[in-house]
Amino acid sequence: MADDLLDMAVRQLGSSGIGALGSALGLPEGKGESAVNTGLSTVLAGMLHKGNSKTGMASLFNMVTGSSGLDFSNIADVFEDQEQMSSLQKSGGNMLETIFGDKSGDVGSTLSGSLGLSGGTGGSLLKVAAPVVMSLLGKLVKSKGLDISGLGSLLLGQKSHIKGHLPDGLLKQLGVSDFGKLGEGLETHGHEEPQEARPEAVQHKREKKRGSFGKWFWPLLIALAALYALNMCAKKDEVEDQPGQVILEEETTMTETPDGTMGDTADFSTSFREYIDSASRDPNREFPLTIEFDKGSAEVTGASTPDVEALATILQENEGLTVAVEGHTSGEGDEARNQQLSQERANVVRQMLVNKGIDGSRITATGMGSAKQVADDSTEEGREKNRRISVRVVNFE
Repeated sequence: MADDLLDMAVRQLGSSGIGALGSALGLPEGKGESAVNTGLSTVLAGMLHKGNSKTGMASLFNMVTGSSGLDFSNIADVFEDQEQMSSLQKSGGNMLETIFGDKSGDVGSTLSGSLGLSGGTGGSLLKVAAPVVMSLLGKLVKSKGLDISGLGSLLLGQKSHIKGHLPDGLLKQLGVSDFGKLGEGLETHGHEEPQEARPEAVQHKREKKRGSFGKWFWPLLIALAALYALNMCAKKDEVEDQPGQVILEEETTMTETPDGTMGDTADFSTSFREYIDSASRDPNREFPLTIEFDKGSAEVTGASTPDVEALATILQENEGLTVAVEGHTSGEGDEARNQQLSQERANVVRQMLVNKGIDGSRITATGMGSAKQVADDSTEEGREKNRRISVRVVNFE
């Protein structure tokens, strides 16, 4: 059964936290818990709608994994302290812009009207609900080791819990015709719950198909191998006739720099250091890691990995720095395999950093598949740019 984020939030906030929040926002007496549930449900509904697209789901995953977790042990003190409350709501406002875009203000007004609240109280409530939701999701993602698909499944599992708590008019604002269609794009992106084991009869049918498949598979494989060998011989002859040409058998995964160029080691080290020294940092900014893998595998082929060495050095020099290593692929081929390959490559880079003495708790590795493209995937040049390993700062103290 899917985790119930509404129940988790109410338990984490406790009666004292809900009471303090109600006093800070001027919520009606005795209506604090129902108002909180409606605010949380509104945020989750927005995330389900945002996750309909691959890029939307990628931005949600970045936000969840990049958000600082709340300390629920003293949450009442946060709500009662004006300075801390202001900081929390500022962070929540940024989250709402990511989720709802330019509709965030209208969604807040809809919440106010539905709950019978005055002025901008609904918006203020949402600015607190968003960080609470992100904190709970972040903890679940980390504890369960969820990737972007796992987060999608987790969000889909919330539909049954939020159904009776959404404010009137919200679905219309989101452009959703009925509740059943909320988050339907997540289902088509392969974020469904794991299926149960198939019945024995169905399993037997699959085995029978595999048996017939084998009758023609091996002859075809031998024929393809022969064609490949002939092709490689032809290429070798071309190289011998034309000195200076090289047959490429590796994939090089790189990230574009902000100006659209592919950065070298010096660019990575310099730009990454400048970024962490900056007072204002864009949490979604990617940084280049140039590294070569065998085509279609997570086997590193390069003799050296200077960008990984540079990143390890920076992490050693800055003990308060935590990063996310993210693997990306083009949209070619099977999406599930792309997801798996991108995860495997991100895991390899993470392990390389751990092997250099970096505490594993400071590095997350996530396979994004083809969800976060940076170039036109309809061209070979664009697909090459989309196959990359990127590094993103999660926290720096």
